[in-house]
Amino acid sequence: MTATLAIMRVTAKNVLGMKRLIGFGILAIFPAGVFTLLARTATDINRAEGFTTMSMTMFLAVIVPIITIVVSASVLGSERRGNTLSFLMLRPLSRFSIAGAKLASAIVASFAITGIGAAVLGLVGSLALHDFGFLIALLAATLIGTAAYSAVYMPLGYLTERSTLIGFIYIFIWELAIAGAIQGLSGTSLLRIASSAFVGLAPDGLDIDVVDAMLGSLEAGAGGAVMKVAVLGAVSILFTGWLLRTRDLT
Repeated sequence: MTATLAIMRVTAKNVLGMKRLIGFGILAIFPAGVFTLLARTATDINRAEGFTTMSMTMFLAVIVPIITIVVSASVLGSERRGNTLSFLMLRPLSRFSIAGAKLASAIVASFAITGIGAAVLGLVGSLALHDFGFLIALLAATLIGTAAYSAVYMPLGYLTERSTLIGFIYIFIWELAIAGAIQGLSGTSLLRIASSAFVGLAPDGLDIDVVDAMLGSLEAGAGGAVMKVAVLGAVSILFTGWLLRTRDLT
């Protein structure tokens, strides 16, 4: 096992305790439970509206960022505040390699939970709408959203103990209120980057009113979303590596 994989394995184990897995696991599948109840007596049109709403305004907008922010912020933050990060720095690895391994850990650990929620919601939605393309689209969008939030909040968790609070303020005030009301700010919303991938990959049948409200000025498309997240990831690794080289680890 390479040093990078060893870092990823240990980090993922540290940030995914049993209580966190159970609690976040229940949270992740909650939208699927709500949609299942709604779909039992709904028409096809109402099912499409319900699935689009559950996927975009509840799962991608709230569940994915909450889980990812908490997990990714603790990847470096908990080690620094527990005074164990300095031991990792003694290994003969570049700081940027460590930053890359930590970011990969944040994405994998977060997606281990958010991916379950996406799979369950995507499955029940696909069965209700008779097209398993919705499952694939939601899984891909969830991975993109998880990677985006991880890239931003992993270094923030290193910088401040209030990273989770900052993350929640960003979600509920900026993404769901300000960026949602002002279309010109749609590009600053990580939610809308993931949502654009979901809409771009999903088969025809999503509720157009919900889609328009969520995307704002952004165009639907997975390619652009992947490129944006790739840039975020590269910047995150470079910035985190610089922090590890220049800041006091204690």
